[in-house]
Amino acid sequence: MTQSGTPDPVAATSPDPQKPEEPKKAEPGVPEWSVPLAGHGTMDFTAGMAFASWLTDTTVIRAQKDAVLAYALNTGKQAWNLPAPGKQLCGATPELSENAAAIAYMTEGRCDQLAGLDAATGKLTWKTGISSEKSSLSGSLTVPTIMSTANMAVVQVDDTLTSYRLSDGGKAWTWSPRKGCYLKDANSAPDRVVVLLDCDGGKRNSVQVLHPATGRVAGKYPIGDIPLMNGVLSAKPIVIHRKARSGDVFTVYASTGKVSEFNAGSADMRTLNSVALVRGGHERRAYAVHGDRLYLATKLEHLPKDGGGYRNKALAFDLKTGRRLWQSTGTGKTTLSFIRADEQGLLALEVGDWRELAPRLVRFDPASGKAQELATLPLKYGTEADRGQVYERDGAVIIVPWTSVVSKNAVSYIDTNQS
Repeated sequence: MTQSGTPDPVAATSPDPQKPEEPKKAEPGVPEWSVPLAGHGTMDFTAGMAFASWLTDTTVIRAQKDAVLAYALNTGKQAWNLPAPGKQLCGATPELSENAAAIAYMTEGRCDQLAGLDAATGKLTWKTGISSEKSSLSGSLTVPTIMSTANMAVVQVDDTLTSYRLSDGGKAWTWSPRKGCYLKDANSAPDRVVVLLDCDGGKRNSVQVLHPATGRVAGKYPIGDIPLMNGVLSAKPIVIHRKARSGDVFTVYASTGKVSEFNAGSADMRTLNSVALVRGGHERRAYAVHGDRLYLATKLEHLPKDGGGYRNKALAFDLKTGRRLWQSTGTGKTTLSFIRADEQGLLALEVGDWRELAPRLVRFDPASGKAQELATLPLKYGTEADRGQVYERDGAVIIVPWTSVVSKNAVSYIDTNQS
């Protein structure tokens, strides 16, 4: 039995092994369904925490502490259920690559095992041991940072990156910085791994690009001082974030070197998937990129006169020049959860609240930043997306929270065409 229960309103069913299996028929879709989230209503925010979520053509998959669970998009019925190997899950690749992923799990108090996963069937395809750190604090959990490249899982432990093939778990390459340099952060795209290096004295601080198949350095670019708060926000395009006294500074690189650098003021740089007493992991932040456009969110603004909620806005920047293009207008008194950016602008979900502000699916005009309402979700889904991954497909909104901090559902599906 997994901690997340069964979907509401439909329950998962299992075939009877004594009866011949009849040809499967496409089941009619339901307008909405949800799965309860373990830990809701308690202070144990790690009980139902997720390490990754993936959307396929037919399912939404949640890799959580106790299991990896797949649900059919049209009905919410459980497509497959893989209980956590070992004691529990402790990591997963952020994306699928040709329907394959990797998950990490614990044995003997360490996150020291990696396994391949077929996302179509829920079956493990290989297992291998990985380097690990033991948690230094009682009750805490130390997890590795796991990234995705084309057909690879890249695992970061301390200052070392190790790449494993998703096909068979074989080790492809290992990379560590030169003596006197330290790995501050890393991020990935299908065709690269980008690392931020802090070197003794600061004069050799750099951004380096590693080839995903070999781990060899394919590009190296100098960067200035690296403050305590920093990170590789995006690997493609390469965008480095550094927190300065004057605000959040972003530096953009291409193969020719630095393209632009700009101060965005106070941006919302929260780690959306952070959980108390869990150290490490691949950090998720509020941003979206399309072409030469970077979308950020403003720092949260507290609204004490409106029930104690928070609000932020969307910001658009030109990556070539660093020029701010607009701050969004036409949104409600709530926070935004970015979904994706494309030629039509930025798609986002207004999170809403539990009292009177229902979540709204909105699109920001790429030229003006004005919000256009596409759909309104039922009020009961308010705050579900405040710290979660949100997907949209043909008018259906799928919300997969990282923890139970502000959410009661592990997965929420709302087809706005039928609601």
